[in-house]
Amino acid sequence: MALKADDRPIGFCGLAYTDLDPYLPKGTVEIGWRLAHPFWGKGYISEAARDLLRYGFEEKGLCEIVSFAIPENTRSTAVMARLGMYRDPARDFNHPRIPADKPQLVRHVLYAMTRADLQAQRAKAGA
Repeated sequence: MALKADDRPIGFCGLAYTDLDPYLPKGTVEIGWRLAHPFWGKGYISEAARDLLRYGFEEKGLCEIVSFAIPENTRSTAVMARLGMYRDPARDFNHPRIPADKPQLVRHVLYAMTRADLQAQRAKAGA
C-alpha cells in the first residue's frame, strides 16, 4: 500500500493461502494487513480490504475468506467487524507457529466471510 499523493509506502493488505492444519486446512484464504503506526485510524486498511474481499469473491470465485488475530488486537478485530466479517468462536485456535516463550500471542480469534455474506451486505445496502 502506498499513499496516492506521493506513492510513499505505508503498509500492505493482501490475500494469501494459509496452511495451519488442523485449524485452517490447506487452501484456506486469509486476508491480512500491516500498517505503519502514523497511518492508523485513517481508513486505509478498511478501504483496501473491502476491495480485496470483492476481488477474492467476484474475480477469483472464492467461497470464504478468513482473518485472525490475537484477542487483544482490537484495532484489527474492529476492522474485521466493520468489513462485515463475523466472529466464529468455534474456530478460534492456538497458533501452532508461535514460540513457547510468547504465550500471550498463542490464542487467536477467527473472523470469516463467505461470498453469500458479501452479496447479502450489498443487497441490504442497496435496499
